[in-house]
Amino acid sequence: MTDGAGTGSEARGRGPIISLSHVWVWLGDALALQDVSLDIERGRFVGLMGPNGGGKTTLIKTIVGLIKPDRGRVAVDVPRGRPIGYVPQEEYIDPEFPATAYDVVEMGLYGCLGVTARISDEHRARVLEALDLVGLGHLAGRRIGALSGGQKQRVSIARAVVARPDLLLLDEPTTGVDANARDDFFRTLRGLRETLSLTIILASHDIEVVPAEVDEVICINQRVFVHAAPEEIADIADFRSAYGCEFEFLAHGKYPHRIIGHHAEDATGKEGGDD
Repeated sequence: MTDGAGTGSEARGRGPIISLSHVWVWLGDALALQDVSLDIERGRFVGLMGPNGGGKTTLIKTIVGLIKPDRGRVAVDVPRGRPIGYVPQEEYIDPEFPATAYDVVEMGLYGCLGVTARISDEHRARVLEALDLVGLGHLAGRRIGALSGGQKQRVSIARAVVARPDLLLLDEPTTGVDANARDDFFRTLRGLRETLSLTIILASHDIEVVPAEVDEVICINQRVFVHAAPEEIADIADFRSAYGCEFEFLAHGKYPHRIIGHHAEDATGKEGGDD
């Protein structure tokens, strides 16, 4: 039975903010998600990792409600009328688009107010607050096409949080940015999480950085191979099974450390993957 994505709950505040039970998704003839079951507790910062084509974007879109699962159930426990914050992958903004950073962030209110709704002084203050939260209050009047890539990224995040969501999902947000912009990005997310009490799910390829920034890692390649706190991961055999190659990553905790494979092991890891 497929229930699809649901929002709102009388039991809000108890139990997970996201719950997936035996979710299967096909995109045309291609299997994208295979029997995915997981719970994400409120207030967590989750890194969603896996190879290209492994289903990260599909999983995020399924949680947001843009893709309906073919089988299984998705429950998202957020207040009715309050949108989920979502920053899609490779969002393109025409450099000639005649809009300011303020204008773009204001668009994030349309989902709960409607396109034709009158924007009040309170809403205008909220837009400026969102820009301040991502460190761009001083550039509110700057045309969006005149901003750097990292600044445009932060405008997209401000637009996603201006309606004050409980949940923020970001799909490959650090692709194409340099190390300094990436550091600023994670600093911004830490501040937003604390200020707005957000649950954050971030899909990324960046296995050298993300595990050191998040509370939990989910590694997916159609199905879930790993779901654990970085400091609880003592072996990467399941990561090798998901990625099909050798690698290492930096885990945090009381003593930050690198986790690497044992060279004597089969490079393919244990059986699993695309069955």
